Amino acid sequence: MRNLVALLMLASPAFAFDPGTHGQSTEDEGFFVGCTSGEEDGSACEIHAGGAIFLAYSNGPSEPEAMNALAGMAQGTAVKFTGDIISMGDVTVEFALNTAAPNPGDPLAPLVADLQGDWVANGQPISVTGLRWAEVDGRAYLISLGTACADGVERGGVHIGLYEMGGDPFTSICLQVVTHSSARFVLVNADTGDALTLDR
Repeated sequence: MRNLVALLMLASPAFAFDPGTHGQSTEDEGFFVGCTSGEEDGSACEIHAGGAIFLAYSNGPSEPEAMNALAGMAQGTAVKFTGDIISMGDVTVEFALNTAAPNPGDPLAPLVADLQGDWVANGQPISVTGLRWAEVDGRAYLISLGTACADGVERGGVHIGLYEMGGDPFTSICLQVVTHSSARFVLVNADTGDALTLDR
């Protein structure tokens, strides 16, 4: 019986601090990007969720066990997380991470996993890290996934919305996903009908 209780305690997420202790509490689902070291505020872990970049710092009030749990995940892993929002910028959210766990039930997890890494798109190199699309000319976009793009029109099927970082937040490039694998994505621009193929 004692072992069963211990297993149940391990299986249930436990808050390290009371939600709302460090700012507005949030609970969300997104995709893990990675953790970097050498920052002024210690190591920084990054999650992309809801069109925003969530950043948690090891030298801040984040729960160390949650930070370690993130650091052990593969890039692009679907994740459920909770925390308190400390400050917000245009696309970045600094927050105190409270809990983090893989979210294997996310229906978009296989697509995001396939999308990670370096590609050649119509002869031009691009790189996808988490939900960030970077092009060789320096332009970078945040990726939004869903059945609609910036215009809110439901189109059916999965679409990739590319919102240029530093650009107009109300416009995007809307790409329908026709087929995808870890080696090739076939996309169609929903507005122009032009095809875009990503190859390794």
